[in-house]
Amino acid sequence: MDEKLLAVLIGVLSGAIGYWVTTFWMRPILQYRDLRSKVLVDLIFYAQVVNADNLNGRMQELYNERTESNRRSAAELVACLLELPFWYKWWLRLVRQTPSSAATNLIGLSNTNEYEPAEQRVLVIKKALGIRTEAI
Repeated sequence: MDEKLLAVLIGVLSGAIGYWVTTFWMRPILQYRDLRSKVLVDLIFYAQVVNADNLNGRMQELYNERTESNRRSAAELVACLLELPFWYKWWLRLVRQTPSSAATNLIGLSNTNEYEPAEQRVLVIKKALGIRTEAI
């Protein structure tokens, strides 16, 4: 076989494998890590917006934004989990991260109006996503 043809075949095969790994492994993993960061940012940003009763208009807007953000993040997290490669899901179980539990608790957090239950859910979400609570 001609050396040039072999070089072309190796290049095409390497490119195809690289495309497959990037598209079906790395992109979902990076998406999951971005969502994890987004959830943390939202938890910090909306930390004091738990109960909007008897508050001004801006706080009521923030409460509605928190509810919508938590629900959207939960939906995006579940959708992202479907795309993760099997070996990364295994890795998440190994390091005791449970994103599905985080998604469930994000929905629960969006329905919570009291500070204490909300704080408990936030702690569960952080633990489920592997976010160290002492850092925040």
